[in-house]
Amino acid sequence: MTPEQARLQLLAQHDLLRALLETCTRLARIAGREAELDTALASLREALAAHNQAETAVIGELLRGSSSWGKLLIDRMLEEHVAEHAAFWELLPGTSAEVALRIDELADELGAHMAAEERTFLAQGTLRKNVIHARTQGPLITRSK
Repeated sequence: MTPEQARLQLLAQHDLLRALLETCTRLARIAGREAELDTALASLREALAAHNQAETAVIGELLRGSSSWGKLLIDRMLEEHVAEHAAFWELLPGTSAEVALRIDELADELGAHMAAEERTFLAQGTLRKNVIHARTQGPLITRSK
C-alpha cells in the first residue's frame, strides 16, 4: 500500500466514524430509540476497533526503518493512541441509556482526536513517499575527496 493509499483509507475511516458518531448522537437525543441506538453504538464500536488496528498497522508499516525519526513517531503515536483509545472505550460501554449520557463527551473527544491525527500523522505533507523514504532511511553520508 502506498502512503497516499494508506492516508486515503484512514481518512475514509475517519469519515465513517464521524457519520456513525453523528447517528449515535442524534439517536441519543430521541426518546424511544434505544434499539436503534444500540445498533448504531455496536457499529461505532466495531468501526472504531477496526480503525485503531488499521491505523497502527498501516502507519507502523509505512514508517518502520532505521531512522530514529520513524521509531520516535511510531512510539509517540502508539503511546498517545493507547491513552486516547482507552479513554474512548471508557465512554462506550454500558447500555444505550448510559452511553447516551456520555455521548457529547465521546463526540468531542473522538472528534478532537481525529482532527489532531489529520493535522499530524495523516497530513498530506507527512504521508508522502519521499518524506517517509527520507525519514526511514537515515542520513546519507558523503565523502569528500
